[in-house]
Amino acid sequence: MDTKDIRCFCRVYEERGINQAAKQLFITPQGLSRIITKLEAELQTTLFERSVRGLCPTASGSYLYENCRELLNRLDDIEIGIHRIERMDKELQLGFSCGVLNVFPFHTLERFKTENADIQIQWEELENQEVIDKIFQGIIDAGFVIGSIGRNGLYTREMYQRGMDALVYEGHPLYDRELLSVNDLRDEPLIMLNEKFSCYHNFVGRCKDFGFIPLIRVKTMEVQLIYRFCREKMGIGIDTNIHKHDISMDGIHRIKLQDAFSWKISIVCKEDRKKEALIRKLIDIF
Repeated sequence: MDTKDIRCFCRVYEERGINQAAKQLFITPQGLSRIITKLEAELQTTLFERSVRGLCPTASGSYLYENCRELLNRLDDIEIGIHRIERMDKELQLGFSCGVLNVFPFHTLERFKTENADIQIQWEELENQEVIDKIFQGIIDAGFVIGSIGRNGLYTREMYQRGMDALVYEGHPLYDRELLSVNDLRDEPLIMLNEKFSCYHNFVGRCKDFGFIPLIRVKTMEVQLIYRFCREKMGIGIDTNIHKHDISMDGIHRIKLQDAFSWKISIVCKEDRKKEALIRKLIDIF
């Protein structure tokens, strides 16, 4: 199977029609129809049922799409990785786990860019695991991730650490406490960042250490919403203590969770690349 044919098939599958897909692929509908017919003949199956409403994928068509979409994404990653190898001494690709940019010292990054003006620096924000995976694939040179990553083949160095706090609204029985335990939150409705953030998984795991599953009423991707919903008395908020100066604390008491995990940021790269001059400079300056 030709990968170009597979890409055409995937576009037809997603658009559920030849004409719409052909416009996006910049080919004629007749040419695209021939590609699909050729693919069906090669696989000896019917990929779409034709009707006046358009195309409906068959079971074989759906199976092919589910498997080929992932394959094409992987091929794209490989192509990007090869491009990165060719330009390794001219580009530096960085990855930031969700949440890191809230405290990241961009002035330090600017200083690094000034000292290495001949290097093109690019960066993107991803989920924690995505940063790690892309480092392994060679798509990202180094990443700033949450937590200490104990994975073979990776070099990890901790750079930053803060504790976790409970955000308790005025009038709640725990409001006047100066210190709380994770166990104090048993059966309490909670508000926190969702599964895309490592703090969610770390907090749930810590609650399990105390023998209970936390009652998370609201999961969000916006830190500000944790504070808003807490003020609206929807539950106790859970957050790192990195936002106390840029978010209003009116009606909220921030209380340290004495036995919660620490929120850590680590710089990560492949073990066999940590001594490369540019990676070494990056690690040292941060």
